[in-house]
Amino acid sequence: MGVLHPLFEKWPALEGRLPVVPLGKWPTPVERVEGLVAGREIWVKRDDLSSPAYGGNKVRKLELVLAGRTGTVITAGALGSHHVLATAIHGRALGLACVGVLVPQPPGDHASVVLALNERHCERIVRVDRMAAIPALFGLAARAVRDPSVVHVVLPGASNALGTLGWVAAGLELASQAHLGLCPIPERVYVACGTGGTAAGLALGLALEGLETEVVAVRVASRLAGNRAWLGTLARRSLRLLRTLGANAPTPALRLRVEHRFVGPGYGRPTVAAKDAVKRISESAGLILETTYTGKALAALLHDAQTEPGRGAFMLVNTYGPVENLS
Repeated sequence: MGVLHPLFEKWPALEGRLPVVPLGKWPTPVERVEGLVAGREIWVKRDDLSSPAYGGNKVRKLELVLAGRTGTVITAGALGSHHVLATAIHGRALGLACVGVLVPQPPGDHASVVLALNERHCERIVRVDRMAAIPALFGLAARAVRDPSVVHVVLPGASNALGTLGWVAAGLELASQAHLGLCPIPERVYVACGTGGTAAGLALGLALEGLETEVVAVRVASRLAGNRAWLGTLARRSLRLLRTLGANAPTPALRLRVEHRFVGPGYGRPTVAAKDAVKRISESAGLILETTYTGKALAALLHDAQTEPGRGAFMLVNTYGPVENLS
């Protein structure tokens, strides 16, 4: 990793009890973006640079959920799932085969590119027609691999208590960067919310460091996971796991809300606001986002920055796993 893992730095008792496999390059940079909104500082946390192999927000989760695994990992997502792709790429680096269980999503050029990459990097693809069929298909896929005794299931988005701890570490990391003067303490941090683990962990990590930063989880998928109750549940489960592993962690008040106004027609469907936001940050800072996750999060940030008074800094977490250079 190059540096001590933030969880071990804050709670040394976790080292040796919480397996972590080094997949990422930490800390990810924080950068100011000029020219987006007059009178408001806009920053980006560059988790698109989280790994030279394949970046994005899943790397932090996979360092925990893949640690110590052997054999085959089965996970699920939409046809253009960056989570499935990240699991396949990083799993292969650890000697793991990946079976991807995929459900339909609205067609689009970006989804088609990611689907082709999933087909290339997964050992096997199993297609189902609806998300409700995934639990049964996990069992079917397990029987399809060579040795079912060494099969591991990773939930969609790796959003369980363990995976969410990866983003608790990100919250600790961001707090440290602010305290070192690398960026201001943000008034708000905006992040795309699909399965919820990224936003829940980030909010918990920032709260455990005593920051009053509000995390705005911009919903991009179903309300089933994109709701405040579920994110709170994930945070509580992760806090309980920390304590079980030996961390002396208090129960902080989470500054966390879910923003529903920017999802548009639904999952995988771009919006005009997202397209505009992606274009603006590309022109002003040369950053690459996409229009169904990070573009919607940035659209929410820009809307609030333009319509609400105040001088506090807003930050976007760039959770995009760039596929432009993958083959």
